[in-house]
Amino acid sequence: MAGSDIAENDVITIDVVGAVKKHVVTAIITAIVVIAGVCGYTFTRTPQYTATAQLMATYRGTTQDTNANSYNAGSSYIQSQIQTYPQLVKTESVLQPVIDNLGLNTTVSDLAKQVTASNPTDTMLVEVSVEDTDPKTSSNIANSVAESLRKQVTSTLYSDDGDKIVSPVNLSVVQQAYVPASPSSPNVAMNLAIGVVGGIVLGVVAAVVRDLLDRRVRQSSDVQAIVDAQVLGTFTRSDVFADVPVIISRPASREAEDVRRLRTNLTFSDTGDDRMPNVIVVTSSSPSEGKTTVATNLATAFAESGSKVLLIDTDVRNPSVAKKLKIEGTVGLTHLVTGQVTSQEAVQRYWKPNFHVLPAGRQTMNPSILLNSRAMKSLIRKVAETYDYVIIDTAPMQVSNDAAVFAKEGPELLLVTGLGVAEKRRLRETDEELETLGIEPVGVVLSFAEQEKQKDNYYYYYGVDGEKKSKHKKDGAAK
Repeated sequence: MAGSDIAENDVITIDVVGAVKKHVVTAIITAIVVIAGVCGYTFTRTPQYTATAQLMATYRGTTQDTNANSYNAGSSYIQSQIQTYPQLVKTESVLQPVIDNLGLNTTVSDLAKQVTASNPTDTMLVEVSVEDTDPKTSSNIANSVAESLRKQVTSTLYSDDGDKIVSPVNLSVVQQAYVPASPSSPNVAMNLAIGVVGGIVLGVVAAVVRDLLDRRVRQSSDVQAIVDAQVLGTFTRSDVFADVPVIISRPASREAEDVRRLRTNLTFSDTGDDRMPNVIVVTSSSPSEGKTTVATNLATAFAESGSKVLLIDTDVRNPSVAKKLKIEGTVGLTHLVTGQVTSQEAVQRYWKPNFHVLPAGRQTMNPSILLNSRAMKSLIRKVAETYDYVIIDTAPMQVSNDAAVFAKEGPELLLVTGLGVAEKRRLRETDEELETLGIEPVGVVLSFAEQEKQKDNYYYYYGVDGEKKSKHKKDGAAK
């Protein structure tokens, strides 16, 4: 769904599980990239060791300072002074003596990057930590920095022109820094855990975002999220549908069984409430979704079962039934409705005596006027009484609402949706238009579905004598 589509809807329901299933490859790739990135970052970093020394500040009063007020004043003074020590640690007066004493080949600014200091809340403690690639060096520097800080606070800071003044603050090292046994960073276990969790979360997010940005209908759940109708059949993406109806060309194929399944589902979906339940209008939201393929194959399936069937091509703007069935289509519906020919001249027999086809014929007048005429409505009522089933192939709803006009008179409407072809926006517009007109589709047919691998199975084929036989086939061998 594109950003413009999102703005058109007040409420968006995000099917996270469905999005992940649909875009599982995206989710997996995203998770792998994130985990690999975290692992690469973790295992390529140089291990760092951290050593920490602790100092404690006390008030150094005179012998006369024995009353409570003096102790309270001293405590307040220390608390105000100790907050500055973390910044004092990084100064040249503290770090330069450390560099000189240890003979370090570094500068004050570089050493300051390795040193951190803190004053834990509500304590008189100062913690000095040093991070280095060598554990022994980190402990040596931490102890040296702690000692240098102690000297600065207890003496140097309070000297004045060489005159030594006793510092009111006594800073003592209470915990020296020991050589760390293990590196402080990188934290392999924590980083890997973050990488796995982050990879999974970002993978799901990537799948959901891709699903939201996807304009096209990809699977059944996309259709059912928009159209309140059952999926009655699924036609796979197969070259066999490009030829004449599969029940004629490949009667034992899996595709032919899919057509028969649609015929059966439609039979059981008949509510009996419509005035012409045996008339089925086939349409789609936009062109090239496979509606003519569904219409011709469905009509063939009803004819195969012995029903008397009439297939009508009412898509006079872009007729395709005659081309699909490889029959003459210059004379047909347009001539019959306008009284130029009789039904015997316009209707053709196809494949079986009980299967009749009425092509669209050449366009002779405005299609909307023709298909909305009284003559057209009279024709539909007449053929509904004459035939067991009438299949009407109409123009896509994006082109014209002819299908809605027919369905409003009583026939059932079958909506074809091409997976990977239909746009969610177009399908939503079609559903909203049908809902506005009070038309409920009897069901949805999905076309261009991806074929699934089948286990070994028995497929049926027909011998030259017409007898139904069985033969064991491997995956997809029977077509």
